[in-house]
Amino acid sequence: MQERYLGDIHDYFKFLFLKFLSTQLNMKVGLNWYLVNPAEIGPSELKKKDGEKRKFLHDEELKLYDNVIINEFKKFQKKKFRNLELFTNETHLKKYINFFNEPIKFNNRKKWLEQSLYHHRNQQIIFLDPDNGFAINKTGKNSMKYVLTEDCKTYLQNNKIIIFCQFQSFRKKTFDHLKYIFENLNECNIKTSMPVIRNRTGPNTFFISIKPKQAKINLDNILEKYSLQYNKVELIKVI
Repeated sequence: MQERYLGDIHDYFKFLFLKFLSTQLNMKVGLNWYLVNPAEIGPSELKKKDGEKRKFLHDEELKLYDNVIINEFKKFQKKKFRNLELFTNETHLKKYINFFNEPIKFNNRKKWLEQSLYHHRNQQIIFLDPDNGFAINKTGKNSMKYVLTEDCKTYLQNNKIIIFCQFQSFRKKTFDHLKYIFENLNECNIKTSMPVIRNRTGPNTFFISIKPKQAKINLDNILEKYSLQYNKVELIKVI
């Protein structure tokens, strides 16, 4: 996640989901932004103009989903007002979400993960929010834009349920891309059979859930219930 994306349409659907999840379970959920400074990745990253999809703020259907979030996000239509620290201190969502705002450390990712685990020591569910999604083999500074195998294993070994955001490929159909992600997870011995939330947000995003064996929370019914709330959300069973 990059600060310039704050309040875009993907954030909107993410917070709809996390707020619903927290309310249903009557507990706070954790959010690890995977916060990246684009300058650390390189000049090409700084030149990108994505993250400016803000027309949803005036969409009558989407306003009905959660007008409180919509009104908060209207403050961020101009890039100069997108301040992550200020947002997490002031938003009503802090009632539902424990935010981990530390920038990801390329040279010491392990320590950054340990900080995240300590910060979320009281949360059973942690949402991972990278720029792109899951990857098995990513090296170099671009790896900061992905959830990696060791990230998942670290959270799971600490008995955390993880849900990560995955952007859908433009080159693969929905089910083909999900099958590919599930195969990659299985190849790393990270197995999940849980249904996937798909958000029709252009580009579409998936919310993929993984539970450690000892986890007692049953998310399946909550995911199904959530998918029935909104026209632009659907539930997909891969296996």
